[in-house]
Amino acid sequence: MKTAPGCAAVLRAAAPGRAAFLRASLLVATATATCDVAPVWPEQFTLVQRRIPDNETLGPATATTVTYYDWHAKANLIVITPDGAEADVLWDLELDSGHSYYFTPRENKCTPMSMPVGILRPDWLANATSLGRTQFNGRDVVAFTKADFIDYYADAETCAPVSWYFHSMKARFDTVFWSPGLAVPDASYFDPPSYCAS
Repeated sequence: MKTAPGCAAVLRAAAPGRAAFLRASLLVATATATCDVAPVWPEQFTLVQRRIPDNETLGPATATTVTYYDWHAKANLIVITPDGAEADVLWDLELDSGHSYYFTPRENKCTPMSMPVGILRPDWLANATSLGRTQFNGRDVVAFTKADFIDYYADAETCAPVSWYFHSMKARFDTVFWSPGLAVPDASYFDPPSYCAS
């Protein structure tokens, strides 16, 4: 059975050799990047966010999400751990083959889904409408919106994701940790479990 690394495990795994690298990357990014146009995602990253619904009684619960995006592997995995129900982890595995799987390893339950568009391309925000510069959670950001689907907030200097808001879900996702280039802990995480085939 697959077990998801929690937020703390992701941060510990990234910390030892990456702290200096991340500081240097931020200095370089700050010196060279601006987000006057829609950001382009790196081809691989790990992202930890807090999911905060507008109204928890009407929508999804508050949770921690860990996203492993890998354009070359043609896979995107979002591990969702609801607050107060840490054992009820939901894995949302999206593959570029047009298949997605929502599964809970603890219960061996799986719901396969057809997603013909596959995973988001690194430049998926290319046709987004700029909402300009603003402040979000005390940071200077550039905001974009796309197709009544998402509002996306990127750091105005580094282009790192600060938050996004899904219109239909009525929930925002605030970034806690962002590491371009940090891979999924195990490539097998991108394989749907055998119980998804039944």
